[in-house]
Amino acid sequence: MKYIAQPQISEEEISLVSSTIRNGQFVEGKNARALEKEFAEFVGAKHAICVVNGTAALHLAMEATQIPPGAEVITPAFTFIASANSITFGGGIPIFAEIDPESYTIDPESIEKLITPQTKAILPVHIFGLPCNMKLINELAEDYNLVIIEDACQAHGAKINNKHVGTFGDIGCFSFYATKNMITGEGGMIVTDDDELAARIHSLKNHGRGPKGGYEHHRIGYNLRMPDPLAAIGLIQLRKLPSMLEKRKRNAETIRQTISNLDYVDVQKTPKNYTHSHYVCAPVVDADKFSVDEVIHQLKEKGIASRRIYALGCHKQPTYLQGLKKWRWSQYVKYPDYSKVNLPITEQISENHFEIPIHPGVTEIEIGLIQTALEEIFG
Repeated sequence: MKYIAQPQISEEEISLVSSTIRNGQFVEGKNARALEKEFAEFVGAKHAICVVNGTAALHLAMEATQIPPGAEVITPAFTFIASANSITFGGGIPIFAEIDPESYTIDPESIEKLITPQTKAILPVHIFGLPCNMKLINELAEDYNLVIIEDACQAHGAKINNKHVGTFGDIGCFSFYATKNMITGEGGMIVTDDDELAARIHSLKNHGRGPKGGYEHHRIGYNLRMPDPLAAIGLIQLRKLPSMLEKRKRNAETIRQTISNLDYVDVQKTPKNYTHSHYVCAPVVDADKFSVDEVIHQLKEKGIASRRIYALGCHKQPTYLQGLKKWRWSQYVKYPDYSKVNLPITEQISENHFEIPIHPGVTEIEIGLIQTALEEIFG
């Protein structure tokens, strides 16, 4: 259990990557098209579009939905910084909402309090693989005419009432980074049911090319295509994903049951009819009773990998505390004073959580060792 994450690569991935390279298929091609088709079917979306990574997916979603410079986009601060940065890329202003203390996902009540005439979108993050409250978020978006871009980068397999995340809003974004539930090494996917948005994303990710392809360019675009050998990995990974999710679920539920019998430590709660995809299991300690750094140290002493993931919320990151002064949009856009953002729940969870491994490579015996370690530490 030396590693928090461990890619589950077999001869199937190696074989398809090898044949792809031998056939000279380096640029986005038939593997990417097959991955798009199967991923769209997996999540239940009309369109799925491969891109080079999850950050690129979020970036393209912001551009495709035409969020203008100076527009406010509400998102949680308890997330990887790419969620916030994707808003700033085009001159948008991240507005950080509070999270729910039990689910760690964005709090819809906090969202509504932050909506202003400048608010144009909500970017909820399905953190650790647990869906946000999309019913209330959709209602807010409808009431205030807001775009929803779902950051589902950690949530392959997560559902609400059997509907896959990424399909509740206008656009959903996924990451296939090397630690995720399914991987390509680097890579990402955008899903949408909107034909116009899909066409715009296809163009934006490929130098602004028109529908006929070739060397006709209709807009300023980027080169954010997925190399076909990476798509080959993703294709096999997607087919193995259900079995890998079952192993994650087995491991996570064992840890949850153990923690339910311990004092001064708690774990993310899954609401009824929600399917957690168990990307991360990160319990939170009672800071009055335990030092999270000491807990992490003790786990490592027992041979169990552990860490804090988001010890600093996005609003506490140096670049945001400095008012984004080094960012090119700062001469055109007035950013809020992030040092005055008050998010006590976000900060409490950021400072006091610790991750433990639940990836598919963790065996039942190893989960038993983690159980014993937790009981020794908190018992």
